[in-house]
Amino acid sequence: MTTSLMAILDEQLAAAEQAVMASTGGAAWCQLQRDGRVTGGVKYDEGRLAALMAIRHRWRTSDPAAWEQLLVDELQQWQQGLANVQKQPKPALPWLAYRQGGVDALTMLHEAVQNRLIRPE
Repeated sequence: MTTSLMAILDEQLAAAEQAVMASTGGAAWCQLQRDGRVTGGVKYDEGRLAALMAIRHRWRTSDPAAWEQLLVDELQQWQQGLANVQKQPKPALPWLAYRQGGVDALTMLHEAVQNRLIRPE
């Protein structure tokens, strides 16, 4: 049985939003940062959410026939961002968590595409 990409994105976005709310307690990002309460868990969930929102936006504003390539391109950008942070002499843990969250979210979608478990609409 195949599932639509948009349905998976909606489910994953909802899960990421819930994770962010759980990890922040509903506090505003700027307040958490000012208070020094941003943790790797918050940044990981934020990265998941950001990557999923980015691919949903790209998919909605592009040629529907190119959705698989858009996913591959977005994943590669997040992987490169993670590699760039990892190369730093003293990588910031929140940024590692953020980039890893995005890579993990997009990798899950990419694996579903590779296994033919999803369709574009």
